[in-house]
Amino acid sequence: MNKCSRKDYISDLPESIVDIILTKLPIRDAVRTSILSTKWRYQWATMTRVVFKNHVPYKSDNKLAEQEITNFIMRFLFLHQGPIYKFKLSTNCSMNSTDMDQWLLFLSRKDIKELVLMLDANCLKIPSHIFSCQKLTTLKLQASDVKPPLRFRGLPCLKYLNLCSGLFTIEDIENLISGCPLLEKFTFTNVGDPMGFAIHGPNLKHLILNGDFSNLNLEHSPFLDVLRVDFRAQVNVLRVWESNVLMKVPVTYDRLKFIDLQGINYEEGNAVLYVLHLILHSPNLQELEIGATQFESSHDKAVDLDFWEKECPTDFTFKHLKLVEMCGLPNKSCVEFLKFVLGRSPVLEVMRVSLDEAYDGEMNMANELLHFQCASPKVDIKFFD
Repeated sequence: MNKCSRKDYISDLPESIVDIILTKLPIRDAVRTSILSTKWRYQWATMTRVVFKNHVPYKSDNKLAEQEITNFIMRFLFLHQGPIYKFKLSTNCSMNSTDMDQWLLFLSRKDIKELVLMLDANCLKIPSHIFSCQKLTTLKLQASDVKPPLRFRGLPCLKYLNLCSGLFTIEDIENLISGCPLLEKFTFTNVGDPMGFAIHGPNLKHLILNGDFSNLNLEHSPFLDVLRVDFRAQVNVLRVWESNVLMKVPVTYDRLKFIDLQGINYEEGNAVLYVLHLILHSPNLQELEIGATQFESSHDKAVDLDFWEKECPTDFTFKHLKLVEMCGLPNKSCVEFLKFVLGRSPVLEVMRVSLDEAYDGEMNMANELLHFQCASPKVDIKFFD
């Protein structure tokens, strides 16, 4: 055997393994692998998952960095062969809408299934070509101006939609969601003005909302499994509840097993009415997380301490509730809610309670909770900071 002969293991790797290796590398390094061997020379040009990450240091020449990443992406796409199933761009450089228009037109012809645009620098108007990507299953947009075209035909394969910190109107959101019949998960972060909209999601299972909502109609999303609503992102919490946000739940959510509500004021009448209506219409609830907050309530909307026992049907129980967690206990009203839950949860296993250090009666509150009557003989009440 010739001792000088060596087997070229790199060249002999299966294409599927090569593709996995390339997707684990930064995109520029993936292109540089063309020098490894003749067989690898054009492997990067057939990558099906493409991720561009470009974050320039503060006070750097943003214009120069923008031009560099734009030129690189343009050359990469021009030389690429075959389908691109995933395209992700994460950058703090300002992007040009015209350049983005060309990229999305190219990707719409490449069977794109997963598109992620994380733009930190500017709110870019998303070109209409994005709505012609009929095979999209995942769409995540940050800091983008989203407006479906007048002849929007929908995204028939979309299952996951995430919209964060962009420019949206009620009509645009409703139009987009209604055109996605297979949508299963919708995450929406609104940091602008209060908005209200109706969510038509016949297959929607996960709904995650963060922002200032003046109204939210869930009547046409009956198959929710997970619901998270966080009101802490906006400044004026009272403004939300004064508009009777989420006041009534018009359907029964038989599949809803997890509810997470943050920024709830338990001294505000509209807020606690929403919590009551929601839990009464979720008969199979297993986990409940509540984040309490405190603001001054108007006198006519203040809640009596016996609200829960008085408003809830006497025969109501949380038949499947096993875990409860509450963060922040600023007042007696929150304690009364926990008392109500403990007395109506026969299979409850764990109740985790955060004690606010700023609250003077912290230890008295803990002792009070431990002495409440519990419907479950095995419930474990835990306290954390």
